[in-house]
Amino acid sequence: MEVFLENGIHVRDGIREVVLDPRRHTQAAIVSHAHLDHLIPGALMTPETLEIMKVRTGLSNGTRLGYNEEREFSGLTVSFREAGHVFGSAMVRIGDVLYTGDVNPEGGLTCGQARGEKCDILIIESTYGKPGFCFPPKKEIEDDLLSWVGTQLEESPVAIGSYEFGKAQELIALMNRLNCEVVVTEPIADIADVYRAHGIPLRYRRFEDLTPQERREPHVYVVAKRELKRPLSGEMVKFKEAGGKSCYVSGWCGIYNYTGSYDIDAQFPFSDHGDFDSLMGFVKACSPDVVYTCHGHPKDLAAEIRDTLGIRAEAVKKL
Repeated sequence: MEVFLENGIHVRDGIREVVLDPRRHTQAAIVSHAHLDHLIPGALMTPETLEIMKVRTGLSNGTRLGYNEEREFSGLTVSFREAGHVFGSAMVRIGDVLYTGDVNPEGGLTCGQARGEKCDILIIESTYGKPGFCFPPKKEIEDDLLSWVGTQLEESPVAIGSYEFGKAQELIALMNRLNCEVVVTEPIADIADVYRAHGIPLRYRRFEDLTPQERREPHVYVVAKRELKRPLSGEMVKFKEAGGKSCYVSGWCGIYNYTGSYDIDAQFPFSDHGDFDSLMGFVKACSPDVVYTCHGHPKDLAAEIRDTLGIRAEAVKKL
């Protein structure tokens, strides 16, 4: 099998070929999940990803393939595994090749868990692929966030900034543990409606449905991260002037300080990617003959895999 980079990651076996997460439309494309930097129409994807794509882009042309189902695609046998990144995210198995896409071996409240499996060739993302890019235990992060939000709600509303798809719905599920009212913007609600249609019991209200009186009451607001960027929009200016507190959640919050660029009172390293240690553990669990790294810090991760695990590894190269 050949693996190379050219408008996506190509896996080629003779004249048979698929293209993983291409940046633009191409033949034999496979999409791992519905974040916009990966999403194109007309590709092979999970049914969940196809439904999210329709909500986010208005497009619905694509080929469905459920988890652990097999099909011939562009002459190769392809199947999907849970990636643990977001709702509908998939690792892609192509014969003896496993491509992780964006992956989280810990999984989430609204998606499954990525599990390593034996393969000859592993293609793995490296968003947090540098040594030292490690998070505290997930339960500790969740407990810290819940404790902070619960304390603030005693006196003021709280806004939590995140990505509109994936992280926002995870936050709804987490905040539902507080038994408080969670309020979300229209784009976040439209996506969350798909989750509920698939049996994920998220509880939330749309901001537009609140009465003027209700908007003055303490709620947890889950908003797009751009809403917390300086300078604040009109609604967020009113929110802060009324004493509202805000925080930003991202894995990068464990590495960088966002209080300069975001108008926030706290930040939490709540991530939907695996950190460095979990990526290394995933590689070990797959016991591959060779590893190709991509997306993020591929050279750093490849070097650590070679030095620590003794497995041949290199960053995916352009053809």
